[in-house]
Amino acid sequence: MAEIAELPEFLKLPPKLMPIISGLNKYKYFVIEGGRGSGKTQALARILLWLSDVRNVRVVCGRETQANIEESVYTALKDLIFKYTLAYDVLKSRIDHKCSGSQFTFKGFKEQGATGIKGLEGVDVLWVDEAQALTNETMSVIIPTIRKDNSKIFFTMNRHLRDDAAFIKFVGRADCLHIHIDYFENPFCPLTLKIEAEECKRRSIAEYNHIWLGQPLDRADGYLFDFNALDKASSLQPFGDLFKRQTVIGIDLAASGGDLCVATMLERCSDMHWRVAFQESWTDASTTASVGRIVAMMGKYKPTAAVVDAGGLGLPMYQSIVEAGVKNIFPFNGASTEGITNNAGNCRADGYLLLRDWFESEFLCMNSAETRKELEGIKRIFKSNGKVYIQSKDDMKKEGLHSPDCADNLMMAVWGAVRVIPKVNDMERMAGGGAQIQRVFKRKQTR
Repeated sequence: MAEIAELPEFLKLPPKLMPIISGLNKYKYFVIEGGRGSGKTQALARILLWLSDVRNVRVVCGRETQANIEESVYTALKDLIFKYTLAYDVLKSRIDHKCSGSQFTFKGFKEQGATGIKGLEGVDVLWVDEAQALTNETMSVIIPTIRKDNSKIFFTMNRHLRDDAAFIKFVGRADCLHIHIDYFENPFCPLTLKIEAEECKRRSIAEYNHIWLGQPLDRADGYLFDFNALDKASSLQPFGDLFKRQTVIGIDLAASGGDLCVATMLERCSDMHWRVAFQESWTDASTTASVGRIVAMMGKYKPTAAVVDAGGLGLPMYQSIVEAGVKNIFPFNGASTEGITNNAGNCRADGYLLLRDWFESEFLCMNSAETRKELEGIKRIFKSNGKVYIQSKDDMKKEGLHSPDCADNLMMAVWGAVRVIPKVNDMERMAGGGAQIQRVFKRKQTR
């Protein structure tokens, strides 16, 4: 990249963003994030127009989705070119420099597909605007594609979630420059925007923090869990008396390639609080081995109740566990509608709504970063029947997310604590009636 010379007039940038220019030769990746009015998009447009003037570079400006070129940074670049009478030809679908030969093109990654993305091998600069929308799936394709010597990748974003793909992958790396900038750090922020920011602050501090300060959302639209509630679960301290020790184990069986078998045990530590006592996973392809492992686990921990995934391929394994003589083990069929709340569409949604209530009521003590990250990706879906459903594992994988095996398993354990343990308590109060009640419960859940 070109060495910094005397900068032209149109390169007046917020001082906080000047390290982008001084670091052009030092870094490969640049994550520039912050709220509205911070000047990040305007500044990067100016820098890349200057860079394309002093040398021949091929620049691709991309977004995760782009229905038309007007949704890209095309307009920001065009306005600067006309304002400062820069030596560019502004065409309908690209921008060409008249002398250096540099070229700007514009792509929507989702619309282009993997084949279109892989056509970026000769790119010198990739600028991803609105990078908070970038998926892990897209990242896995575009990053290895930009491999030309001295190539650069810029991300501009107002963070949406704490685990936005570009932020998690690059911030903290030695070859990445990360800058967070807010509107009050931009001396060129118009007064009208400052007034709008203060009005937003007066109306809703949560909206102000996200829109104007670029802070990730506590609960994003469409997502089930409040992220602050998930965080608090790691530091909760149980209090109050414990009148009866109870434990419940949830066991989620792998249904397809890449999924894990997971077991989670919850232990009651006060009348109000439960804690995750252990969580373990395995990938043994042998159903016989998994059945043996579960039988041994039940014998070792002797839980008050256990809930086993009995949907689809899990049903034969559940039946084998029961035939092995394991007591107080109950089936969980996520697609079933038996005994669920009015607003849940099936048992899986019912379990997740219960789990959300536990976190928000501060009933559950959990210190698992992996499970918390999976929970942050759980989306709720409202259907025309007015019921709440949870996004399927298959659909999550299509978005480039990991299968929520640990999250699903924790949900099953909580479902067992709420829906099953009361039935076990009833069994204990009914002399000789426990086996009959368990058979009735099994029949209802698996039919």
